[in-house]
Amino acid sequence: MTADARRIAFTSKTLHHVDLERAAVAALEARDFRRAFALADRRCRILPHPGARAHLLRAEALFHLDLSDAAVASVARAIELEPDDLVAARRMMAWGDGFRQIEAARSVARRDDDADSVKSALLLLEQSGQDCCARIDFLDEEVKGWVTWRGTDDPYLSLAQADQSSTIQLPSDPRHRFALDGRRAASFRLIRPASATSQRLEITQTDRVIASIQLPANRVPDHRNTPRRPARTHDGGTLPLTIIIPVYRDLAATRDCIESALTAVTCTPGATIIVVDDASPERDIKRLLGELAAAARIRLLTNEHNLGFVGAVNRALGETEAGDIVLLNSDTIVPKHALQRLRSAVQSTPRVGTATPLSNNGEYTSFPVPNRSNPLPSPGELELLDELAGSANAGIAIDIPNGIGFCLYITRECLDAVRELSDDFYRGYLEDVDFCLRAAEAGFRNVCIPSVFVGHEGSRSFLGEKRSLVLRNLRVLEHRYRRYATECAAFLLADPLRDCRAALELRLLASEPRAAGPHIILCGSSIGREIAIRRCGQLAADGQRGLVVQIRAEGQRQQAAIFDPDGAAPQSIALDVATPEGREALVTLLADLGIRSLEITEPNRIPGACLAQLTQRFAYDLLITDTALAARASAGSGADPDWISLIAGAARVTAIGEDGAAFSEAALGLQVTRLGDPPAPRALHRAENGPPRLGLLALHAGAAEFRFIRALSDQMADADDGLEIVVLGTTLDDLKLMQRPNVMISGDIAADDMATLIEAHGLTKLVLDIGEPAFGHPLVDALLATGLPVAATQWSPTAPARSRTSDLRLQPGLDADAMIAAILGWVADDAVLHPDRRSGRHRRQVGARLP
Repeated sequence: MTADARRIAFTSKTLHHVDLERAAVAALEARDFRRAFALADRRCRILPHPGARAHLLRAEALFHLDLSDAAVASVARAIELEPDDLVAARRMMAWGDGFRQIEAARSVARRDDDADSVKSALLLLEQSGQDCCARIDFLDEEVKGWVTWRGTDDPYLSLAQADQSSTIQLPSDPRHRFALDGRRAASFRLIRPASATSQRLEITQTDRVIASIQLPANRVPDHRNTPRRPARTHDGGTLPLTIIIPVYRDLAATRDCIESALTAVTCTPGATIIVVDDASPERDIKRLLGELAAAARIRLLTNEHNLGFVGAVNRALGETEAGDIVLLNSDTIVPKHALQRLRSAVQSTPRVGTATPLSNNGEYTSFPVPNRSNPLPSPGELELLDELAGSANAGIAIDIPNGIGFCLYITRECLDAVRELSDDFYRGYLEDVDFCLRAAEAGFRNVCIPSVFVGHEGSRSFLGEKRSLVLRNLRVLEHRYRRYATECAAFLLADPLRDCRAALELRLLASEPRAAGPHIILCGSSIGREIAIRRCGQLAADGQRGLVVQIRAEGQRQQAAIFDPDGAAPQSIALDVATPEGREALVTLLADLGIRSLEITEPNRIPGACLAQLTQRFAYDLLITDTALAARASAGSGADPDWISLIAGAARVTAIGEDGAAFSEAALGLQVTRLGDPPAPRALHRAENGPPRLGLLALHAGAAEFRFIRALSDQMADADDGLEIVVLGTTLDDLKLMQRPNVMISGDIAADDMATLIEAHGLTKLVLDIGEPAFGHPLVDALLATGLPVAATQWSPTAPARSRTSDLRLQPGLDADAMIAAILGWVADDAVLHPDRRSGRHRRQVGARLP
């Protein structure tokens, strides 16, 4: 593709994501696969969040660049975002292998209308040992589909609901389009009977089930003649509390859940448990429930046919006449005092309709990382978390957009007003959200009670099907409640539960033994944060724990955010060190933690008063991550007078890797402790043809980087119109630079991306130092590990151990013009050695100055 063809009017920030996708499609059609990758890959790294289409465009380009593993990974991401995307399933079926390929074949067989694609899917399934398959499509009035099988016995189709069932035989049709190579097949189409409850459709052959699905109700329940429950009265006694647990599969999780609930019930006056056996296929579960019911420890309701979560819950709700309700998933663990404190909190809070506790896996209410499935703590840890939550957040109720169904407390007034769960939500996802939104419409509050903590394993019932089910039901929900998505976004942005999580984290940290005190890495920027996280990884490799304290400005505040890089607590603690109280609170917290060490990076980015108070209170190390401590960024400059006392007071000065140590010795005159070296280089697939492509690492997104890239682009264009720059990272104005035909900006990147980025972009050389170095940054070391020639500052008078003749060793203190001239000569040497990479124009010396 010519330079003119590459010039795209990337001028609209609002529509940039659309422009990228359109340009990627055009590049694929032109068979310019590197360009297509660059555009699609950038689209996958910017907002708004990309959909399956963007990842599929990226995958298509990668596949044509012979990077099949990366292409399959992109397809897998597309399927994760849109499990029902047929294009993604077809690509995975064609390119993938193993489990993912078989799952894609099942998806194609059950949903694709293209007969050839279905035949290919059926062949793959047979090769994997699955000799039967069925497709079932349903509407309110009918259900239709087809089934294929091996053997002489014809299958049977049964349709069951609460009060009736019917069965028909499906005789083999030798003329069926899928009756090939000894495979038998039949189609079916039947009228669905009207039902206000869900229906179960099964296709069986002798003693095996070929397909089994739950069909939602096709009639709205008629509540006109339903007697109203008696009004709630309070005669001074304890009101009943009913815990409802629907059960289907997973014996171990079910046993743990019921045992924990039974213990909690003994501590909760008036509480009873109803377990619904929703036609479980596991005999051991039936035996367990039968024994518990025989001992009168639970009340057992058994469904003859599987009704699904909604049907099972609604049946149990119909069996309760008074008191509040707790809906409990069968994969939860309830601490012994959780139910009693949950009820007490609800009764003392006005207008509550539903209440949800904190959990390790509770979406909004997740702890320590919100909106994430955190690992399930042990039973002992859960008891401690619940106890600490009770003391940290007593008397607090936080309004949330909706309750979460893993442990949903429903007041009787709310249940009487809203009635039952809606059967519009297929297979038991988001029906809890719908109930809560109807409760809000009726004037009730949905709250989180952060003084209670309940454990939740999550997704054990539906496993890989969950996202597909959630997306299907989410479309129903968003159509019904137009403002719901906006309210959720506002809640996530405000994060009103953060203070409650922080309060629990402080209690949790205070409960840890002093002997296990952590190392603290103090930083003051996003770059320093990445280096600090890497340092914590080094500590973890030595069996020690590291926590990061990052200082960041938020208006007039200087927030010290404390977090564990591995996702454990703390994650939400933030103290304003712009105030004396905040600084004292930080010092006190670190002292109470019994920290093993304090490692300070980027002291120039730490507020002076905070830095002074920390260094007076704690022994500290200095971790060299940039050149800020030097008088000048050049050899022999010595330390800046402002930092001499800080350096002198350090127990030791350290650096990660070779460059930081070389700078410290050359510029500061210090002997430092080295904390590890970059990984050994690995061999990469290299581009054989085409012009040289220069990769520039951009870490700071500042004005100096922007001016440097713009000037380098101008001079490279004058020297050779075939030379290209790929900026690895983000800049001050990506769109402005991308209007230049020889510049592409990747967007935010991670160290794990580097191998794919370099191979797919066809990079031939790398520039690591634009502006301020970042010693020990994981992106720098990831680029060094690729083995490509690099241009980087040489701080030591002798060549670094990793240096090769193909590298460009830049002298410290070079101005931008001199650095650009050196880079141009270095890149030109590559074009001379590889004339097939030149565009045909002769290189000439350029003396343009930086603007």
